[in-house]
Amino acid sequence: MAEPKLCLRTYRPTDRDHVDFLFYSTYFALVPQGVKRKLAAPLTWVIGIGVYAYLLAIVPILLEGMGLPAWSGIVLRVFFTIAWILVGFAALFLYTDRFEMVERVEAARQNDMLDPEVSYLNYIKYEKVVSDEEDDNDDGDAASSSDKKKKRVTFDKDTKPATELVRVKKKDRTPSHFWVLEVDGVPCGMVALQCLKERVMDQRPTPGPGWQRIISLLWNRYGRPNPFQELPPRVYQEPNPLNHATLTRLAVKYELQNCGLSTVMITRAMEWADEHGIQTVNAVTNECQTTAADILKDHHNFKLVKKVTTGWFGQYDKYWECNVKDWKEQQRLKQHEEQNVPQQEEEKSTQ
Repeated sequence: MAEPKLCLRTYRPTDRDHVDFLFYSTYFALVPQGVKRKLAAPLTWVIGIGVYAYLLAIVPILLEGMGLPAWSGIVLRVFFTIAWILVGFAALFLYTDRFEMVERVEAARQNDMLDPEVSYLNYIKYEKVVSDEEDDNDDGDAASSSDKKKKRVTFDKDTKPATELVRVKKKDRTPSHFWVLEVDGVPCGMVALQCLKERVMDQRPTPGPGWQRIISLLWNRYGRPNPFQELPPRVYQEPNPLNHATLTRLAVKYELQNCGLSTVMITRAMEWADEHGIQTVNAVTNECQTTAADILKDHHNFKLVKKVTTGWFGQYDKYWECNVKDWKEQQRLKQHEEQNVPQQEEEKSTQ
């Protein structure tokens, strides 16, 4: 069987659907890890044991005066025990899947993942109205017709004029970048390096999180004033310090995980940082991304800077930092050791 062909390249506009699917499919695969973290949280056990004790306490009250046999109380307690375990686990799973993960995925999809070319590749995009005179001139110019194929043109005779999507590189560019990893021509991984000079505001319409949307629906349903109608703009990302960048959007197709592909992508991002004068690369992982945290720590010399609790049920964010020069030296020593291993084995075999 032939070895798979790997190609790590810059993101293209045609990758949009592949990257979007890759992002949310790998993120939702982290739901079991999120549930596991909640099961280990003390507050989960306090609430679970408290409700369970209440259910057992009301058993005699429910059976009082019904004239049922003595064993009916035991049956009801067993039923409450099994039912509460199933309901509690389902509640944790649904909360993690439908609220936490949806919140995190949609936050990214409506901000930096909405268009990686704009967020990471220093493009500005806008729609330009195409006049009839421009169309006539373009038809007679062979060179411009070749450029025209690269542009998306929409036309609606009834209501909208013809427009073209114009892509222009920013004048004030940053060393941000976005890579896509192909395996046999199929996008199977991605990673990004982001260097922000300005604060980025959240593009999601308020209210944002799921619990705020539920309250808004209830308040609107019963004619109450919506407490989240006029919320101030939210900050999505803070600017990076000078000569700093953030490693983000690391994802590998589920079937190809544990094959070392993440190391290939992180290595390219770190080399890019070194080539563009970035001294420190930061990263943030949450309680569901323990595998990514282990890769950063064990294979790429990232150091834990701080751990911030973000919820009552085991949620947290870990902030990592890596000096690019130290990483480069570590990689050089690792390559030197790998080169020496075959020589040592040959010496042993000759002795």
